[in-house]
Amino acid sequence: MRPVSPLQLILVLSLAPQPVLGSPKQYFLKYILEPPPCRSEPGECNMFCTQQEECPEPLQCCSAYCGIVCTSNQAPVLGLS
Repeated sequence: MRPVSPLQLILVLSLAPQPVLGSPKQYFLKYILEPPPCRSEPGECNMFCTQQEECPEPLQCCSAYCGIVCTSNQAPVLGLS
């Protein structure tokens, strides 16, 4: 049996799965199913959603300070003067 070289050991350790805090279900819900953050603050927080299909046509489902809402989600216009 040949001895293991340090390079092989580093390769094996880098390919090993890293420990994740919390359960896989929490990771899946937060990073996969949760909509992206809103690019601008929503005007009103009265139309909540869980999926994009729940929002009317011009609006998008995104995550804001008041929850997950339907909003226009337009990037803020920066005024250059």
